[in-house]
Amino acid sequence: MVAAFLAAGVPVRSVQPSAGVLCHHGVIAAWPSQQLELALARGLAPLVFGDAVLDSVRGGTIASTEELFVWLAPRLRPARIVLAGTVDGVYSGDPLQDPAAERWPQITPDDLVRLRASLGGSHGVDVTGGMASKVTEMCQLAASQPGLEVRLVSGLRPDAIHRALLGAQDAGGTRIFQPSPTSQSA
Repeated sequence: MVAAFLAAGVPVRSVQPSAGVLCHHGVIAAWPSQQLELALARGLAPLVFGDAVLDSVRGGTIASTEELFVWLAPRLRPARIVLAGTVDGVYSGDPLQDPAAERWPQITPDDLVRLRASLGGSHGVDVTGGMASKVTEMCQLAASQPGLEVRLVSGLRPDAIHRALLGAQDAGGTRIFQPSPTSQSA
């Protein structure tokens, strides 16, 4: 991923969570953000990923990418988070098994109750809960961070990550956000 970002001209810095994250019974308890803050101040794009981290109760645990973003967002106040996977967003069914599954171009926290039954797990090994967990956590994060946009795109689709990082409306995938009060009443 780092090589692909650098080749595309994105000044990326890989951030290994296991080097600093500490959990307590599966929940992030500490992760100093000074290195990330300095990287951002210097114009670097942090590449954060799920990782096996130390846990004061369990010995070790998995900190998912989404859990890491939930920890970081209130501290770093990003305008945009991009999650890249194999499928291009969130669908009404499994797009790899059901060609009629429709992609949801956007989801708001208010949509979550209606959509929850359609959200599934993962195709591969995923100890973090798959798409259901990913969408739930990102909807909660969007609701708690006004102005935050989360974009789920396929890392396999050419230019998808780049367009999503730029905030392009045609980036594809699924956009998760909390509508502003003025846009809800309009």
